[in-house]
Amino acid sequence: MRKGSRYILWVMVGLWAGASFLFLTSESMANFLPMPDVKGQLKKQDAKTASQVQMQADQLSFSSVDNKAHAKGNVVVTSKDQQLFCDQLQLDRAIQQVVAEGNVYLDTPQEDVIAQGLTYNFNDGTGEFRNARVYLDPYQIKGQKIDKVSENYMTMDEGYLTTCDLDEPHFRMGAHRMDIYQHDRAVVHGMKIYLGKVPVMYLPYYVQDLKNRPIVTFVPGEKKDFGLFLLTTARFTLNSHMKLTLHADVRERTGFGEGFDLSYNTPNFGRGLLSFYYTDENMIASHHLWNLYNSQGVKKGPTTHHERYRIIWRHRWQIDQNTDAVVQYYKIHDYDIVNNGFLKTYFPRDYQQNAQNTNLDTYFLLTRNMPHGTLTFYVDTSRENRPIRGIERIPEINYTVNNQQIGKTGFYLKSTNVFSDLSQQNYPKTFNNKTLRFDTNNDISHPFKLGFIQFNPHLGSENTYYSRTADPTRDNILRGMFRGSLDMTTKFYRVWDYHTNFAGLNINGLRHVITPTITYLYQARPTFPASRLNQFDSAIDDLYRIHQFEFGLENQLQTKRNGQVVDLVRLLITSNYGLKGTTGQRSFNPFDSQLDTNPTDWLSFHNDNEYDYHSGHWNSENFDGTIHGTGWSYSLGSRWARYQGEQLTGEMDYTINPKWRFTLYGTFPLTHATNGNISSAREYEYIITRDLHEWEMDMGIDQQQGQGSTFYVLFRLKASPGMKLNFVNTMFHASRPTPPTTTSTGVNQ
Repeated sequence: MRKGSRYILWVMVGLWAGASFLFLTSESMANFLPMPDVKGQLKKQDAKTASQVQMQADQLSFSSVDNKAHAKGNVVVTSKDQQLFCDQLQLDRAIQQVVAEGNVYLDTPQEDVIAQGLTYNFNDGTGEFRNARVYLDPYQIKGQKIDKVSENYMTMDEGYLTTCDLDEPHFRMGAHRMDIYQHDRAVVHGMKIYLGKVPVMYLPYYVQDLKNRPIVTFVPGEKKDFGLFLLTTARFTLNSHMKLTLHADVRERTGFGEGFDLSYNTPNFGRGLLSFYYTDENMIASHHLWNLYNSQGVKKGPTTHHERYRIIWRHRWQIDQNTDAVVQYYKIHDYDIVNNGFLKTYFPRDYQQNAQNTNLDTYFLLTRNMPHGTLTFYVDTSRENRPIRGIERIPEINYTVNNQQIGKTGFYLKSTNVFSDLSQQNYPKTFNNKTLRFDTNNDISHPFKLGFIQFNPHLGSENTYYSRTADPTRDNILRGMFRGSLDMTTKFYRVWDYHTNFAGLNINGLRHVITPTITYLYQARPTFPASRLNQFDSAIDDLYRIHQFEFGLENQLQTKRNGQVVDLVRLLITSNYGLKGTTGQRSFNPFDSQLDTNPTDWLSFHNDNEYDYHSGHWNSENFDGTIHGTGWSYSLGSRWARYQGEQLTGEMDYTINPKWRFTLYGTFPLTHATNGNISSAREYEYIITRDLHEWEMDMGIDQQQGQGSTFYVLFRLKASPGMKLNFVNTMFHASRPTPPTTTSTGVNQ
C-alpha cells in the first residue's frame, strides 16, 4: 500500500475511534419544529366514539316538532371519528347535519378546519365552511367560502393555498376560485403568487400538482466560457398527464438561450419526454462586456456567430405485459459536434453521463418476452448527426433462449441468435463498411456436485455468417469457433456465537465464509481471423484464441443486524493464468483485489487496486472512507492510477442548528501525470443551507480550476423532498472506481 493511502487509512481509523468514544459516552439529540397545536387552542372535552351523534354543551334544547337540537356554550359534537367544537349550533337529527357558528373547529381523518361558521353533514362528510382555514397536510387552504363537495374534492372562493402553517404565510398561491382534488391537483382560476404580501406572478389559469410541486429557480454565476450568467428555470403542471419545464438563460459572452422539457403520460400509449434547447451564440472576444475594447478604443477581436440547438424525443410504451417498445429521436446542430462541444458546455451532466457510452442516435427497440426466451427488434441510425455517425443497424433481430433444462436430463441449453444488417460510415465519407451478419452462439452445461465441490462444465460453439469482410476477395464466409470451460467452486464456513455492541459494532453472531473458485477456459482459434473482419461488435467480431485458468478467492466475515445479514468484511482477489498460447508464454495477468468493510451502520471503508505481477508495481489504487453521526458526516477518498497521478476528495456536512447547515466539498490533485499535466483540476464547493420554514435555500460557490467560479441560489420546498434539483456542474460522490458500462434503453423521466 502506498504511503498516501496508508496515511488516509490511519486518519479514518482515528476518526472512527473518536466517534466510537462519543457514541459510548453521549446520547443523540434531535430538534424538531412542531406544527402549531391548533386543537390546544380550543377547549376540548372527552367524548366516546359512537355510531350516532353525541352532543355536550352548557345549554341544550330539543324540539320534537322538527326533530332538531339547539346547543350553546362550549359545544362538543362527536360522531364516530369526527369531532366538532363551536360556540353554538343547530343539529338536524334526521340527516345528522349541523349549522355551527363562532370559533368553529372540525377534526376529521381527512382534514382539520377552523372557521367562523359552517354547515356540515356527518354522514357523507360534505359541507360549506365560511371564512375558513383548512389543513390538508402539508397544505393549508384559506378562503371566504370553502365547499367540500365530496370526500376528495372541494372548492374555494377568494383565498389561497400554501405549504406554510403560519397565520401570515411567507409564500402563498392566491386565487379567485380554486378546485382542489386532495392528494392529486388544484385547478386555479386567477392565480397570483405572493412572497409575503408582495405579488410576484399572475396567471389566468393554472394547475398545481399536489404530488410534485413546481419550483422556480434562479442560478447566477460566472464561468470562463460564459462570463456572468443567469439561468432561470420554471416548472409547471399543465394537467394530470403533462408537466412543462421552461428555461430562459442569459450569458454575458454568448447571449440568450431558451428551451423547454415536456414530459407526458398517456393513458393507453405510454409516456415520453420532448426536450428542446436553442441558443443563437454571439461569442465576444473579451471575458466581459466592459472590456470589449482596448485602451485605444479598438475592439479586441471579432464576435463569432453560431446557431446551436438540441432536440430530443423519447417515448416508451408497454404494449402489454410481455411487450415493450422504446423510440428515441436525437438531433444536435453544433459546429463542434465532433468534440461534443454543445453538450460539454451547456449540458455538462449529460456529457459526463455519456462520456463512456454516448447514445446520441435515433433508434427504435421492440422487446417481446417469449415462453422460453426474449425476442428483440432493433433499428439504430445516426444519420441525423452525420459528423458523429456511428454503426447503424437497420435492422437487428435478436432471439435469446434462456438457460433452461433439456427435458429431465440435467443438461441446460443457452442460445443467442442475432441477425444484423450493419453499415458504418465516417464523415466526410471516405469509407463505407457494410455486411449482413448472422451469429448463433450455443452453450450446453451440466452442473453437478461431487463431494463438497460444485462443478459446471460447458461446451459450446459460435458460428457466424458474413456477406462481406474487410478482405475484398472474401465474401459470404462462415466463421466457426469451439469453446469449452469448467467452473469449480465450494464454500467453507465457521460460526461463532459471539455478541457485542462495543463501539456500536452491533455484532449478533459471526460467520466466516470462504469461497474459492477456479474456472478453466479454452476458446479455439476462429476459422477466420478477426484481423480480416470489419469490427462492428467486439463481442462477436473480435474473437481470438484463449487458454487460461481464472482464480478467485472471496472471504466474508458476516453478522446479523436488525434481522439482516451484513458483511463486516469482504475481500475478493481475482487473477487469471494464461497457458501456452499465441504468445508462447505462461504467465499471470494482473491481480485485482477489492476490500469492503462495514464495522458499524455509520462507518464504511472501500479499497480496490490492481497489481502488475510482471512489472512488480501497482497499476491503480482507490480508497474511500465515510463516517457520520448526529448532525454531521465526513468522507475522505483517494484515487491513484499509474501515469495519471493522484488526487484526494473530501466532503463534510455539518448541521449548525435547526436553521443552518454547512457543506464543503473539494478535490485536491497531489501528483502530476507522466506528461507533466495535473491529474485533474482542483475544485472547491461551499454551500450554506438556510431553513426558511416551508422552504430550504442553498447559497453556494463552486470554484473549478481553469473554469472560473459559479455562485448560485437554490430554493426547495420542504414539502417535496423527493424532488431533486441541482444546477451545479459538480457531482457529490466519492471517488469510486468506474463501474462497468451498461446500456439502458428506457425513457429517463
